[in-house]
Amino acid sequence: MTDNVTLRIAYRFFVPLIFMTELNMISKSVINAALARSPDQNVTLAAFHVAFTLYFALSSSTEVCAVLALSFLKTRRALGQLVRFMVLIVAVPWMVAQAIAFTALGDWAFGGLFGASDAVVAQAKSATFLLSLSAPVLITRSICFGLILMHQRTIFITYATLVRLASLGGSLIVLPKYLEGAAVGAAALLICMTIETAVALAFARGIFRELPSGLEPDTEVPPSFRQQWRFSWPLMMNSSAEMGVVTAISIFLGMSAQPDLALAAFSIVYGLVSLLMSPMRNLVATAQTLVKTISDRRPIFIFALHLIAFFGLISFVLFHTPLEDFVLVDAMGLQPELRNYCLPALKLTFLMSAAWAYSALFRGLLAGARNTTMLAASGVSRIGVAALISSSSLLFVTANGAVIGLIGWMAGYAAETGLLAFQLRRLDARRARPSIAND
Repeated sequence: MTDNVTLRIAYRFFVPLIFMTELNMISKSVINAALARSPDQNVTLAAFHVAFTLYFALSSSTEVCAVLALSFLKTRRALGQLVRFMVLIVAVPWMVAQAIAFTALGDWAFGGLFGASDAVVAQAKSATFLLSLSAPVLITRSICFGLILMHQRTIFITYATLVRLASLGGSLIVLPKYLEGAAVGAAALLICMTIETAVALAFARGIFRELPSGLEPDTEVPPSFRQQWRFSWPLMMNSSAEMGVVTAISIFLGMSAQPDLALAAFSIVYGLVSLLMSPMRNLVATAQTLVKTISDRRPIFIFALHLIAFFGLISFVLFHTPLEDFVLVDAMGLQPELRNYCLPALKLTFLMSAAWAYSALFRGLLAGARNTTMLAASGVSRIGVAALISSSSLLFVTANGAVIGLIGWMAGYAAETGLLAFQLRRLDARRARPSIAND
């Protein structure tokens, strides 16, 4: 491997992750398409959306587990301390999820916070319990993916995700015989994630065995709890911001004139936009892994522009041509009311490519520089901006909630990009001072 980053290296690292992310994110849209064919699609879609949003907002801190493995799993000995730390990260949101699923806290969260109807609340509580069973799966998958990324064998992740999608399709065919409503989507997601993790584990075991034992005198000492916490807490706050934004938006949409319709529509929009644009999130790992010097940044920035143009064009073509009916009616099975409510927001999705790409790129550059504190502030700002814009639904209760939600989502990314770009310039200036003084 060359010392300097080139566009070819970036594409070779990134392309398998595109397929992984697209196949991963299509899971939500496949589930939505299946649930849209239920007898009461608005109730079922809204219930799955609020359960999915709230649970993964609570557990999104587990996304830092893969970064922890990538940074600290240098020996087999280090695994035990990393797993113990990860279990602590997951334990608190898991217990909160149980309270939501089985107590009146769930009635307040879904009915009070999200403003959902009683029918939606009942289905959402059941779905939350099923989703909470994925906690050990999320930890195991994060460790496996961290090992695979560490050795740049990203194609293994794509293989695991292909198996995930196939198992999801089978689950959605079989499960309606035993479950109903939003529980079908939650159980199908749990099953496909478990199978995906089993495949990733098969690939990661060999990589793990190649690691040094950690008993040799010249190997890295396993990280302490304090080291792991200092490194991970800003990343945890930032990763929580993604579902935190969706949660904040959904809360305000639940106060609109048609809460079930607005929540169902935003669920569709969120799923489709994530399906189209989520490869941008891999710019975090790409920048963190490949950029070692300031000179490495130029090809990565050019690469990001390629991605923005490509994915922006795809979304423009899909929702500004007759293909929009193929996506929303033929593929998603939406009825006219829900289709017409979603479409104005989807026509704006091409703008998301730049907002998401630059936000992810700057996060990766700062994580690679081990300068993560600003990531906590930028994550909070993302939620705050999204909530501020979404709160306009209180003033314009008849406005299209999906449009308001999408604008708030994009504005949050734009605000984060500005903060992180400012921090990166400050970091560069700080590093340049010694050399100036030496000159």
